[in-house]
Amino acid sequence: MQTSDARCPILRSAIPSKSLRRAAVGRSIVGLAALAAAVALSACVATKYQMTGRHDPPVLLDLNASQPPLVFRLRATIVYNGPGSWKQDALWDEYVATVQNQGDTVMSLTEVALVDLAGSDCRPGNDPWALEKESQSSEERYRRTGVAFARGEIPQALISGAGAATAASGGAVAGGVATVAAASVVALPVYYVVVWGVNYKNRAAVNAEFARRRMALPVTLAVGETRTGSFFFPMTPSPQSLRLRWSSGSAVSEVALSLKPLQGLHGIAPPPN
Repeated sequence: MQTSDARCPILRSAIPSKSLRRAAVGRSIVGLAALAAAVALSACVATKYQMTGRHDPPVLLDLNASQPPLVFRLRATIVYNGPGSWKQDALWDEYVATVQNQGDTVMSLTEVALVDLAGSDCRPGNDPWALEKESQSSEERYRRTGVAFARGEIPQALISGAGAATAASGGAVAGGVATVAAASVVALPVYYVVVWGVNYKNRAAVNAEFARRRMALPVTLAVGETRTGSFFFPMTPSPQSLRLRWSSGSAVSEVALSLKPLQGLHGIAPPPN
């Protein structure tokens, strides 16, 4: 008497062998493991090193102050995840300024300071990661003293502008798990190297963009020269003014630019009049 497989040779050939089934299960599990690793990779890449990927421009302020022959303009202020932000969750305030020498002699810009709510001078930073630590320390200090502080609080001026298995399939599953385990031994070190590499690359990109944008003092301005760049400060609530000191020959002077439109920045109410 013929078996059913003998009567149906096509059906018999369509049934995969144990080895094929085992290999298929192994590939599926390895695929799931690879997917899980990819998800974990994206989760472990440090957010603080990532760019925003946004291309929206900052809201133009165009605040002006002059102390002849210097003209000082604040073009924009870029704050935590606000319009124009280029680094994700940047813990600093970026002041984009333009300076112009309208005199007939060379001018040197020597010092800039942001005057805070208490009237104290805050100096710009030259390292993004040190700035972020300083902002975090300031935030904790404000909150310890009961002062409201919100990173994302932006004044209007910055807006308008596995179950049981059968004995038959157990070998295949066990073989697949063994394959995954063997693959993990190789993949885990590679995974950490990849995460480290991505973070290193992202961090370097932030450093490069920060340096490209920053106006590093002292700056020498030739006669008639105009320069635009950014001053980066720790997050500062309701700043009062931006002061710039300069010298030309034997003369030394200073210009202060009012920041009244920025009252309320980072959640601090403006002082009473």
